[in-house]
Amino acid sequence: MGDAMVHRGPDGDGYFCDDRIHLGMRRLSIIDVEHGNQPFSDTSGNVIVVCNGEIYNFRDLKDELQSDGIKFRSGSDIEVLPHLYNKYGISFVERLNGMFAMALYDKTEGVLYLIRDRLGIKPLYVQTEAKYLFFASEIKSLLHLNQIDKGLDFRALSSFLELNYIPGPATPFNKIKKLESGCWLKWDGNESTVSRYWEIPKHHPEAALSESEALVEMDELIRDGIAKRLISDVPLGSFLSGGVDSSLVTTIAATDAENDFSVFHMSWKGIGGKMDETRYAEQVLNGMKVNRHFREVDQIGGIDLIPELIYHLDEPFADAAFIPTFYLSKLASEDVKVILSGAGGDELFGGYPHHLPYPRWKSAINGRLGRKSLAHSYYDMWRSGNQSKWSNIFPWYEKDTIKDEFEQPWKKGKDTDFANAIMANDIAYYLRDDILFLTDKMSMAASIECRVPLLDHRLVELAQRIPSSLKIVGMEQKYILKKSAESCLPKNVLYRQKEGFGFPIHLWMEKNKDLYLDPLLEGGFMVENRLIDKKLLQNFIYQSSFSRADYWIYWKIVVLEIWFSLFVQGCPPRDIFDLDAC
Repeated sequence: MGDAMVHRGPDGDGYFCDDRIHLGMRRLSIIDVEHGNQPFSDTSGNVIVVCNGEIYNFRDLKDELQSDGIKFRSGSDIEVLPHLYNKYGISFVERLNGMFAMALYDKTEGVLYLIRDRLGIKPLYVQTEAKYLFFASEIKSLLHLNQIDKGLDFRALSSFLELNYIPGPATPFNKIKKLESGCWLKWDGNESTVSRYWEIPKHHPEAALSESEALVEMDELIRDGIAKRLISDVPLGSFLSGGVDSSLVTTIAATDAENDFSVFHMSWKGIGGKMDETRYAEQVLNGMKVNRHFREVDQIGGIDLIPELIYHLDEPFADAAFIPTFYLSKLASEDVKVILSGAGGDELFGGYPHHLPYPRWKSAINGRLGRKSLAHSYYDMWRSGNQSKWSNIFPWYEKDTIKDEFEQPWKKGKDTDFANAIMANDIAYYLRDDILFLTDKMSMAASIECRVPLLDHRLVELAQRIPSSLKIVGMEQKYILKKSAESCLPKNVLYRQKEGFGFPIHLWMEKNKDLYLDPLLEGGFMVENRLIDKKLLQNFIYQSSFSRADYWIYWKIVVLEIWFSLFVQGCPPRDIFDLDAC
């Protein structure tokens, strides 16, 4: 299992085995490089922990434990965990500030706990089978076990077609589930139970902050969150797109970093359909003493790139932002092991178009006409409008399989603060299962750790105490965050048109459609196994012209075919377009 995830931890491995439990981990050495090898145990050896991620407040926790007389053998952040468990029990997790997926084994009680961080920054996959429990950071690791049930979940695959990703806890496999963010699972050798220790707070208007109060608390938490994420014994840096969030994180981090700090930016001057923000990135760094790594992208990438990246994604995933994220991660991996990202600013402070005010009467009419409408349904606003096409092409497709569950956070808060309720729902699913999902998978594919300071849970909680009227003022989005950043960033960086981090994937498909993609679909796994209607597929791919919308439909079909070939058929990424090899 560990060999399938060497990219997540190329610096070493560690194991614990007894007659009941086998634990293993791969290590990317960041804190106490020499002595930080896992697993860690308490003094008695009865509590054993392995953890993927970082505990950012470990120094404060260590000071507390040392005052209790605990002696440590390393400077690792993970070593505090078994001792905290001895002191507080499983509630110790509430004292952690970090990103983590961990396993904690209590030999005395005979129980195993699996714990995932509050926002779901780090992934954790689980399957329980009879009296066995299997878990890993990636699906591909689990699939190496004979005991894993590889039956497919077509409801989850239907969700992928509608949303571009599979919302948790579902995965493409029936029996493999994602442990939800903010939860821990307890397994006693016979059965497992899941408990929630954190959830996104609901906005309460009576406790809402004023603008001055919000600015003071935001400034303190943003700076402290970044400072905690600068703790590292290896070189670190940040991604810089030139947008508000990455510019704010980069400016504060570069100013506060004690050692050399590197900044990474991709210039898209040679790619049509992708706005180049290099001039803004250069302006942000003007006068800063940092190591600048600017690289120009002048071509989309070879035909073998996409299968390799889908292999690392583990699941069907159609948000093409994973491609530039991998490019940036690969660039950064040449110089650093730790990278900071501005992810989360849009979801917390109202940065997306669907956060803007929209006349309820107009939205209600659109809903009755079957169009995207927030008054009608949060889920319908997100889903693609191709349900009839999916029903025709895929015999297994089911419409709206998770709709009710998916929009619960919005329903709970929409009558109190409509826009804040939308943001809470964005955090619960889109942020976790799309943005953070691709960020972790692509950074780990390049063997670097990506930290997201704007998703310090304290800042997330604070954001829900700020009324949406301070996040969106008129048509100005992220008003309160921009106001907070005015002391750090030029106004023309703050107050300009937003550019998303997407990718013009239609250009890659145009280039490769006739020679590689059409033959792959016509002679591929889905056609052979009657998972797609061949005649309707051919009618679609050989139509006289392709619109941009057609290319996005085509892209999802290609992603599904590649995923089935990789994870069901077992074809290596390098052989995907060689139909004879697979």
